[in-house]
Amino acid sequence: MEITTLIAIILIFLIAFMFSPLGLGGGVFYVPIFLYLLNWEIQLAILGSILLVLTVSIGSRMAHSKGGYAVREVANIGIPPALIGVILGAIMSAKIIDYVGDMAIKLAATILLIWVIIRTFGQLIIDEQAQEEPISSEQIKSNFSAKYRILCFVGGVTSGSLGIGGGMLFVTFHRTLFNWKPHYAAGTSYIIETWIVPVGIISHLIIDKTGPELIDTVGIWLIFIGLGVFLASWLGAKTAIKIVPQNILTYPFLMAIVVSLIRYFIDIFNI
Repeated sequence: MEITTLIAIILIFLIAFMFSPLGLGGGVFYVPIFLYLLNWEIQLAILGSILLVLTVSIGSRMAHSKGGYAVREVANIGIPPALIGVILGAIMSAKIIDYVGDMAIKLAATILLIWVIIRTFGQLIIDEQAQEEPISSEQIKSNFSAKYRILCFVGGVTSGSLGIGGGMLFVTFHRTLFNWKPHYAAGTSYIIETWIVPVGIISHLIIDKTGPELIDTVGIWLIFIGLGVFLASWLGAKTAIKIVPQNILTYPFLMAIVVSLIRYFIDIFNI
């Protein structure tokens, strides 16, 4: 095994363990790992990323749901539009790559990362100042359902087009729109992700036809890495829910975002 491959696997496990408590599948990090460490093509990187995101989402959902940190009634509102969005996103991604090239996807990912940095800093300030109790699922269904459906559709499109689970979007929507505490926002997000990510995988397999290439590239290691990521995300979420405040994890998350952003900048501006 080459040293870059070993580094990539270690980073994948570390990301699953550290950031699953934040409600993140890790796709925003997996794609640049595949692109810049392993030199995969963009469509293969997207498929590999969402496969890993699925295992993270399942493991983290189990940990959050068992701890009572998931609001299924609200997730059920967002799942249908998110499913439509992820299919549309997969189609858009394939067409954009075919007609414009992969740089358009990298530029979109860069814009998303910048948005995430801004929103994450804003959320840290809100967390320090917030004193209100989180609103209930009944209030959400009566007052926010239409807006929430639109936001979940956007999250689905982003997931399907960029190879991410959409967790960073869904968590942000839950926290800013509903004033939920972090664990409830993450747990509910994972419910949506475990529905939309399999649909995104199937969509990419049909549209991109990159499944055989992924198997040729990774082989049987795909199974072991998937199981390892599942265990890492479950253990990370279970441990952090009980022990580690989410704000502590936010700072290394921001550092990882900045590193990914710099690498995209280097590629986009050909530095």
